[in-house]
Amino acid sequence: MKRLASFAVWTLVVLTQGCGIYSFSGVNIQPDVKTYTVLPFSNQASLVVPGFAEEFRLALTDKIRQMSNLDYADDGDLLYAGTITQYNVSPTASTGNQQAAMNRLNVQVKIEFTNKKHPDDNFTKTYSYYYDFPADKLLDDVKADAHQVIMEQITQDIFNDTLAKW
Repeated sequence: MKRLASFAVWTLVVLTQGCGIYSFSGVNIQPDVKTYTVLPFSNQASLVVPGFAEEFRLALTDKIRQMSNLDYADDGDLLYAGTITQYNVSPTASTGNQQAAMNRLNVQVKIEFTNKKHPDDNFTKTYSYYYDFPADKLLDDVKADAHQVIMEQITQDIFNDTLAKW
């Protein structure tokens, strides 16, 4: 029995080595990476919604803080810089009399990710997501829900690409 327990512990140690720090939340971080920084986002979309870039930056900061053991720092080991490149509403479905039945809010964010400890991980990528809403509603009526849904999806995608490595 003692041999079996020793074997089980040894097997667990061997299986977890070489993968960086892995947790049940799916984070795979190199042991020498301790901090992160999310720089202020710029907004280059044709439709600029006041405060949206900062709202997105805070959502990404919170996602990383909640799902990893990294500490926020002014000059972190991991650096996230971003630009809102698209924020627009377009019709997605029409009724029989050529009127829009649904509208779609499209948001696109360009992320420049820098890993100061492991430069091979650096990349620039564009993420996008959308929120559909009835055409008889104004964007202002659905903006809070739309922003929440869109930011949750995009920040999760960024987290997966930079820290979970899915």
